[in-house]
Amino acid sequence: MAPLEPQDKVKVSNKFFKTDHGKIACVDCHGGNTGASDKMTAHQGVDPQPSINNPEHACGECHGEITDTVKDSLHVTLGPFSTILKQRADMDKWKEIDAGRERHCGQCHTSCGGCHVSRPESVGKGFVDGHVFSARPDLLNQCTACHGSRVGNEYLGMRGQGDIHALDYNMHCVSCHKAEEMHAAAPKNLAGRYHLEEAAKCTDCHKDLKIGSIRDHNVHIGKVQCQVCHSQSYTNCYSCHTGTDKDGLPYYTSQKDVENFKIGLNYDNTAPGADYNFMLVRHVPVDQQLFDHYTKDALADFDDVPNWKRATPHNIQRKTWQTATCNHCHDNRDIFLSKRDLLDYEITVNEKVVVSDAQVPAKISKTRALDIDTGNVKKDRIVDARWLKDNIDTENLVIIDTRSEGVYKNGHIKGAIQLDPMKDGELRWPWGSDKPQQLLKPERIARVLGDKGINETDHIVVYDADGWRAGFFLSVLDYAGAEKISFLKGGFRNWREAGLPMSKDNPDIQAKTFKIKPQPQFIVDNRFVLDNLDNFNVVIVDIRTLDQSKKLAKHPRALSLGSIPGSIKFPVNGLYMDHAEVKPPQELLYVLKNRGITPDKTVIITCNTGAWAGAGFFMLRYLGYPDVRMHDASWVGWESFVRYPGCGY
Repeated sequence: MAPLEPQDKVKVSNKFFKTDHGKIACVDCHGGNTGASDKMTAHQGVDPQPSINNPEHACGECHGEITDTVKDSLHVTLGPFSTILKQRADMDKWKEIDAGRERHCGQCHTSCGGCHVSRPESVGKGFVDGHVFSARPDLLNQCTACHGSRVGNEYLGMRGQGDIHALDYNMHCVSCHKAEEMHAAAPKNLAGRYHLEEAAKCTDCHKDLKIGSIRDHNVHIGKVQCQVCHSQSYTNCYSCHTGTDKDGLPYYTSQKDVENFKIGLNYDNTAPGADYNFMLVRHVPVDQQLFDHYTKDALADFDDVPNWKRATPHNIQRKTWQTATCNHCHDNRDIFLSKRDLLDYEITVNEKVVVSDAQVPAKISKTRALDIDTGNVKKDRIVDARWLKDNIDTENLVIIDTRSEGVYKNGHIKGAIQLDPMKDGELRWPWGSDKPQQLLKPERIARVLGDKGINETDHIVVYDADGWRAGFFLSVLDYAGAEKISFLKGGFRNWREAGLPMSKDNPDIQAKTFKIKPQPQFIVDNRFVLDNLDNFNVVIVDIRTLDQSKKLAKHPRALSLGSIPGSIKFPVNGLYMDHAEVKPPQELLYVLKNRGITPDKTVIITCNTGAWAGAGFFMLRYLGYPDVRMHDASWVGWESFVRYPGCGY
């Protein structure tokens, strides 16, 4: 989510005054002194947030039927948070616990204004559209501004492929989460958000599934939650702690997060629509020491509420790895929550969520065949921390850290050389040049690589923190004719967590000569893309996140929103997991096939500037696709090309 410009946060646009709200005097909602002749006096008594401080007056004068209930809605009260916290808490210490809760966790609530005219205070506030009120909240600036780290990232492909409701149907949050739910008064001591009677359910739209034409629905309804079959992997966070920094400001930190997929037992079928045995579960980052900063041993009854809870990831797809064949779930112990997945202090509290070996569904002998050919996968292009540890002293092994220089200086794999491929002008023409973001000429790339102590015959192992940076640099190496290149699975985090040798020192780099053997067939320009828009043997893959490829947001350097006509939307994060983890090649080939991205086609990968395209290029080359091309400069080059055909792109 891009920050709002300071002037945009406070600017009241002219179009506001043409709306119904614009015809109401400012003081009617905000208060103040209309008879004053100077600014200071005029602003006495002004309430900048009337929908928080006095909603019954500011909003209720016209929308009384809403304000009567919304004051008790989950958005305003965050009620279940306190309810569950009280079940874990030593109530003799509730005053201190509640103070910590309000200081660190209670800021996320919002009001009428935070959904209909401005960003909520917890995410920087400011008008979304010049004080114009909108009945439908802004998906980016309001809904996912708050619900971003999980819901927004999953839904828009900032983690995984994104959600089919966004990808294929352009659905807004309110398509499912309607006003009836958002404005509903939640009963006191509501057990959890899923217990709200008005909460959205899959079956609100997908009706009569049990008597429909899909056999798997007939078999599984009443046994498994919809998301068990239709979700992708999702993030689980661990061990949140609160505190106060040296400046007296509140903060919280979490120990780690892991992207995975876990099925647990449904221990609470009292929520509406929760009539199934198995459900997806997500690790809640509550920790026994969560409020130690305020009072020790606050959560004395921690074991009263499981911290692996029901999950509804917003990353739905019709076809997923689980639906590919029955035995991706049946007899697959790894995806069912077990005691091995629990920390020591979590074992007792999660007993009713854990799936025992006997409860894992049995293997099915007759199931659909999975026709995925992995014979062309270049397996040596992915290595793990164990392999690197065992081979780190091999002659001609070069390790490249593609994180930024500042992060590198805080600690890196011992002997790793830093090269930030995103540094302006490092490998691509800089912004402001005649060819912004196009790859440099081969001889200049060769000089950069040689100066970093790399030649074309070295085994070059590349790592980062998130996957795509390393992937982009590996694509440049592939283009340059490097003979042996590898991506470090799990990147720096896996190496660090394994306790392997690290350093803060810069290695002594011995410059080499990189004899470049450019592969021009790996790069395509805008003319090639334009000439192949209607070629059935060519697929163009837009690898940007869905907010950009679906025209909700744009790159800061782009002239406009948009995407190349006919391009297939497949976010780069569908190829890379959190922290540079990588899914098995068979699974990646399967999901690509589902989107029509198959090895028998010429695959052109495009993004905003070419970097994500390079990351996607590397992964498809690793998977054995024989004809993959990177779209040089991608969207920022394309829109200039189609607007100004003679500019030289």
